[in-house]
Amino acid sequence: MNIRELRIILAEAIEGTEFSGKVYFVGGAVRDFMMQRPTPDYDFAVEVPDGGIRLASFLQEKFGTPPPVTHPQFGTAVLQYLGDSLEFVMTRKEEYLPGNRNPKVSFASLDEDIMRRDFTINTLLLSVSGGSLQDPTRRGLKDIMDKLIRCTSDPYRSFSEDPVRMLRAIRFACLLGFQIDERCWEAIQEKAPLVKNLSGSRLEAELSKIMLCVPP
Repeated sequence: MNIRELRIILAEAIEGTEFSGKVYFVGGAVRDFMMQRPTPDYDFAVEVPDGGIRLASFLQEKFGTPPPVTHPQFGTAVLQYLGDSLEFVMTRKEEYLPGNRNPKVSFASLDEDIMRRDFTINTLLLSVSGGSLQDPTRRGLKDIMDKLIRCTSDPYRSFSEDPVRMLRAIRFACLLGFQIDERCWEAIQEKAPLVKNLSGSRLEAELSKIMLCVPP
């Protein structure tokens, strides 16, 4: 199923509910759609308190799917539907404590949620209800066209909060054939030692994804 077909199905399912006009495709699915690339899964931002888990539960009852896998501490839920993986998360802000890459999360506006994301190419939104495309940072589409990996916020702070983002930058560059923004690359070089703070399993998983990348 492609993103257009899925959007119509979900739009009909949430019409007239509290979720109508509050659910957006976000991240890699929208980026891949704009690049005419296949996408392995779909991420959704839900601008409703606890909306990720609540929407997944609503759709589970609506479609009769297996129960979603939920992570209440992060406000996320993953639902399997017709062979596709759908991950729903409430729009949120994050607070990182020193030495801990698992943030404390709380409900936030859609704009706040966008600005906590890693790279501009992953901040495009596609409204489920209306089908409109939004570029909140005004850089997402341009950076896709320019084939550029750019941090949404200050890269030094971003990589300090979550070192795995450095590996994600390298992975996206390899996967998409993009260049890494100069300031972003400088921050990676300076903050690279922080990667040693990642768990062995997390580091292995990210490195494996990089090694398996097939450039365009």
